[in-house]
Amino acid sequence: MFLAITVSAITCIGIIMSILFFPAIRIKNIAISTYWVIALVGAAILIKSVGFDNILKALTNSSSINPLKILILFISMSVLSIYLDSLGFFEFMANIAVKNSGGSQYKLFFYLYIIVSILTIFTSNDIIILTVTPFICVFARQTKINPLPYLFSIFVAANTWSLFLIVGNPTNIYLATLYQVSFWEYLKVMYLPALLTGITSFLCLFLIFRKLLR
Repeated sequence: MFLAITVSAITCIGIIMSILFFPAIRIKNIAISTYWVIALVGAAILIKSVGFDNILKALTNSSSINPLKILILFISMSVLSIYLDSLGFFEFMANIAVKNSGGSQYKLFFYLYIIVSILTIFTSNDIIILTVTPFICVFARQTKINPLPYLFSIFVAANTWSLFLIVGNPTNIYLATLYQVSFWEYLKVMYLPALLTGITSFLCLFLIFRKLLR
C-alpha cells in the first residue's frame, strides 16, 4: 500500500512538473510529450509490484467493478461525444449562446453555463470541457474579452452537473457499479443535490466575476 501511494504521488507530481517545465522531448524532428511517458513509467512500477497475474484476474473476472466494463461504458460515452463534436454540434450550441447574447456578457455567461450544463448531463463532462474550451479561447481572442469567467463557468458547470446522471463522469459509474446502484435509484437520490449545487455554483460564479462581465 505504501509503495502504491508513494509511486502514485510521485507520478502525479512528475506529470504536473513535466507539463509546466518540460512538456516535450525532441528527438531530431520528432516531439514526444513527456506527461504520458511519466505516467507509463509509474504504471509499469505498480504493475511490477502488483503482479501481472493479479491484474489479468481483475480484468477478466465477473465482478461488478470490473475495470473493463467501466472503461467500455466511458469510451462509449466519449465516442458519442466525439461524434457530436465532429458534426459541429457543440460549436453550434456555443454559437447559439453567442448569437442570443446580443453583445451582453451577462447573457453570454448565463447561456454558456446553461448549454454546457445540459450537454454535460447527457454526455460526458471531460469531453464537454475539452471541446468547448478551445471555442471559448478563440472567441475571447477575436472579441478581445477576458476568457477567465467563461472558462471557469464551463469547468464548474461540467463538473457540477455531471452529478445529475450516473453516466456523467467515471467516478459516478465506478461507485454506482461498486454498490450496485441502478440508473433510476441514482437519479432519484442525486437529481436534487445536482440541481441545488448547479444553481448555487452559478450564483457564486456570477458574484465572483460580475465585474469582469461588464
